[in-house]
Amino acid sequence: MSFAPGHISTHFTIHHDTDPLRAGSTGGGVCLPWGAHAEVEREPAAATAVTVTPGPDPVTARAVELVLTEPARVRVAVRRELPLGAGLGMSGASALAACLALGVGHERATSAAHRAEVEHNSGLGDVVAQAASLRDGGGARLVLRRTPGAMAEVATCPVNGLVLCLCGAGRSTGEVLGDPAQAAAITAAGRAVELRMREPTLRDLLAVGHAFTVEAGLMPAVTQAALTALPPGAVGTVAHLGTAVVATGDDLDANDLDAIAASLAEFGPILRC
Repeated sequence: MSFAPGHISTHFTIHHDTDPLRAGSTGGGVCLPWGAHAEVEREPAAATAVTVTPGPDPVTARAVELVLTEPARVRVAVRRELPLGAGLGMSGASALAACLALGVGHERATSAAHRAEVEHNSGLGDVVAQAASLRDGGGARLVLRRTPGAMAEVATCPVNGLVLCLCGAGRSTGEVLGDPAQAAAITAAGRAVELRMREPTLRDLLAVGHAFTVEAGLMPAVTQAALTALPPGAVGTVAHLGTAVVATGDDLDANDLDAIAASLAEFGPILRC
């Protein structure tokens, strides 16, 4: 069984390319200690057939197809620790975990999962962030994607003191990325904030993410309500492209984080790392 972490994107800039392996995004985010686990069974076949449980999961199925070198019948069982659609990168995590479970190596698994996400318009930078987090040791990690594409330049460092609220019903990444006006607003907002992200703290990252979200017009009503409830000194934003809230405090004092968690508890389940 293989694992890939969830990923919160706080801000991003879209980079289009006719080659899906070169397309993607730059920006910042946080990889989480929770994610997707995948187990696979493979047997030779005349033609490739991929079944994913629970399904349907076209992104994971496509990633597995891409990574195979010979026809096979593949059954993938995925166990997700976080919900789809909340902005937590679970589509990419499922695809990456499935490819890793096939034992094809880190680079091939990353390329296949990234390409599958781009082709299905379900993500642009989650997979490369998740792969970099695994490369650097896992756990909760601040991630900066410096260049776009499957072989992106990505820097990570460990963080803690994050409070995550799984609020709202989620949203469709494809619908947002498929809207030309929205995509243009995202790219403009992303370029405006990226220069501020050299060696950020978690608090810096979330503050920039909040500014990006407002500028790009991506703040869901339920997320705004939850952020408004945060105690003084806390900073938070939305997990893109979803509705979950991520927040931290002035420092990592347990009482500070307890107060943040308590303020968000009415909006949805709380996780901390």
